[in-house]
Amino acid sequence: MSTPGFHNPEIFEVLPNARLSPTARDVFDVLTARQEPGGLVRVRQQELAERLDITQAAVSRAISQLRDKGILGDRQRRGTVLIHPLLAGYESLTHMLNHLQDPATFMWPLNFPTGDIRPPRSSDPRTGTDFDPDPDGGEDAPVPEARPSLRLAG
Repeated sequence: MSTPGFHNPEIFEVLPNARLSPTARDVFDVLTARQEPGGLVRVRQQELAERLDITQAAVSRAISQLRDKGILGDRQRRGTVLIHPLLAGYESLTHMLNHLQDPATFMWPLNFPTGDIRPPRSSDPRTGTDFDPDPDGGEDAPVPEARPSLRLAG
């Protein structure tokens, strides 16, 4: 078995658009390092948990996130995962092109934007609102006329 040394650099540039959790990214990095040419990885969740010093439940959540984003396929035997063909490693550019053009290669959709601009964070509560973080166009805030007098309570 040869170690896959060729990856599609363009897809890795847009991988941050997937907004993976740090744990999901760690799991993906380990899977990427352990894959066979073409993206098949033979690994148990327990091995990943031990390697990353996290719980098996955390690994399971990370793998679920990777599957939800389309980075991992969901039709594999127990103990194996398949990295999306566009993110998989290959023996060479020719091997990658042949694999991607092969009608037998199943290409499932990636569920994150693959454009040049990273979308806003989904956790930002202001996303989709007319919140303006700088409503006065960069002007200094007005100074209060007089400072309020302070007194001790009680």
